[in-house]
Amino acid sequence: MILDFLLSLMADGAVAGAQSRHIPKMLRIVLAVLIVLFMLLVGGFMLLCAVAIDGEIEMRLVCGGLAILCLGYLVFFIRGVWRTMR
Repeated sequence: MILDFLLSLMADGAVAGAQSRHIPKMLRIVLAVLIVLFMLLVGGFMLLCAVAIDGEIEMRLVCGGLAILCLGYLVFFIRGVWRTMR
């Protein structure tokens, strides 16, 4: 439970830091790259699971939906970071 809290705190801090104008630009870029890589890995893994799973169609739809949600969040995150970089 404590580990879950610390991980969520770090992820929220990285997302907020990447979109904040008070953080130096180089650090914002590093945080944004870390979040983008993490979301691409999670979304790609879920998409791979949706394709490779030998279960029923419901499980494939759940994995595919989670992959779409991860990659969709990534689009809005990049858009938010792009707005603060200008």
